[in-house]
Amino acid sequence: MFSTIEQSGNIAVVKTNFTWGDDLAKVIAIIEAHFEDFNDNGFYPHPDEEALQKQLLSVPTLRNFAEQLAERKARGLAITDLGLAGLSEAHRNAVLYAIALTQGFPTSTDQRTHRVAWDVRARQGVQSKFVTFSERTGNADMHTDSSFYPMPEEQFLLYVVSSARCNGGESLLIDVEDIVAELERTEEGRAAYALLRTAQVPFRVPSVYAAQDDQIELFYAPVFQEDGLAMRWRYDSIEKGLASRPDLATPELVTALRLLNGIVEEHAPRFVRQLPDDTLLWADNHRTLHGRAMYTDPGRHLIRIRVSSTPNAHRVGPSGISAD
Repeated sequence: MFSTIEQSGNIAVVKTNFTWGDDLAKVIAIIEAHFEDFNDNGFYPHPDEEALQKQLLSVPTLRNFAEQLAERKARGLAITDLGLAGLSEAHRNAVLYAIALTQGFPTSTDQRTHRVAWDVRARQGVQSKFVTFSERTGNADMHTDSSFYPMPEEQFLLYVVSSARCNGGESLLIDVEDIVAELERTEEGRAAYALLRTAQVPFRVPSVYAAQDDQIELFYAPVFQEDGLAMRWRYDSIEKGLASRPDLATPELVTALRLLNGIVEEHAPRFVRQLPDDTLLWADNHRTLHGRAMYTDPGRHLIRIRVSSTPNAHRVGPSGISAD
């Protein structure tokens, strides 16, 4: 179903070698039958998402696609020529929601709109004091999604509706293993790694995701998680968190964070690719960091969906259906 074009460590670019045929219409019909309100074509975590997931996996092409994606065991996968370019916005987002649901459980994470499919494109006249990467042109520093929430999703999808037409906006991925390897090279790096596996670091929630724009919301967690090869990372969120809690900004912690940020932004090896239209980027949100290179074209447009391994009804924190 996929033909490999390029392999870089645990990250690959592949090209589809299949056609959806009648199964595309079947997927859209299933989604339309389950949603009375498409939430501005962004959908929402469905209250009966586990039953809907089983029904979608009965569609052969979608089931085979999901199996191929799972069997790759990659940290990141860029799938070109997905076959959705000619669809309407609602139908395209319905298929993207269906693909995401076969991998887990798509989340809204946004307390205001509850949208699952989030538009990553520059917004005009944004007034929030803390604008997120997905709402402006320019670069996006390396980060993990939902780093400021109790349960960051295990996966995310990015679909390229329209790539930047300014020779910029390349997608970037870094394997956390490569970050740890860089830290382990020096005594200072090893000390920073040890501290950031245990220290409770304050992450400030961007105002676009907060319950109220003028309300400061913080979440506390170590940067390195699980076996030390998973991360929560968003440096601007941490800086703003420490500004709100200066009592936590010890010299040791600030030094460790600056050292890590230098490795992340300047030294760790990374996947760099200008993804063409109709490409789906899948990545492990715990074991890779992602970002983008500088761009100026306001027409660049991607769709992002975050995917949890835990059904939404059992998640802790902002969700489309369960209360915080």
